[in-house]
Amino acid sequence: MPENATLQPPLPALTRILIGPPGKVLLPLTVLVALIILNGTSMPGGGPLELMLLGLGLTYGMVIVWVARFVVALFRSDGRPMLRRHWVRWAAAPVLAGAVIGSVYADLPFKARFALSESSLESFARTVASSPESTDHADQWVGLYPLTSISRTADGAHFLVSGTGFLSQYGFGWSPKAPPAQESHTDYTHIQGPWYIWEMQW
Repeated sequence: MPENATLQPPLPALTRILIGPPGKVLLPLTVLVALIILNGTSMPGGGPLELMLLGLGLTYGMVIVWVARFVVALFRSDGRPMLRRHWVRWAAAPVLAGAVIGSVYADLPFKARFALSESSLESFARTVASSPESTDHADQWVGLYPLTSISRTADGAHFLVSGTGFLSQYGFGWSPKAPPAQESHTDYTHIQGPWYIWEMQW
């Protein structure tokens, strides 16, 4: 080593963390939050409230941590080289967040999950609609949805999706001949063809 070389003192651990790129904790948490949000928005009426609140809390926490670390790295001379060197890791969370926001805005999670489940749901709805009125159907998974409160109606069949909504529960109504008859504490919103979102109000 040249005699005139100056040794740089080692950076404190907190400083190394603040100017370092997102890594083993922040990036996996970002993916976890994205999955929670996509799962919740793929359900009629939204997924389990507890999971959605967890996802919201983690989102706020991660935004604060990411922005704080980025600002520290940006304004420190020893942090800017780290930004350039690890730009992919820095960009991963914002890019994933943008993709999730865009897909939720376009309702893609719900459309994709429903499309993948539609044929199974229709086959099941036909079975329920053709069963005797007194038949008690057990809770079960059909397609990608856990169904409960399964029953036939005058026009077809309807069933709730477990864990949806907060003050109301949500599911699907299948009515191939006419819109479902409105009843007390229920509401139907048309999706496509014979399918409706069924809201059971409390």
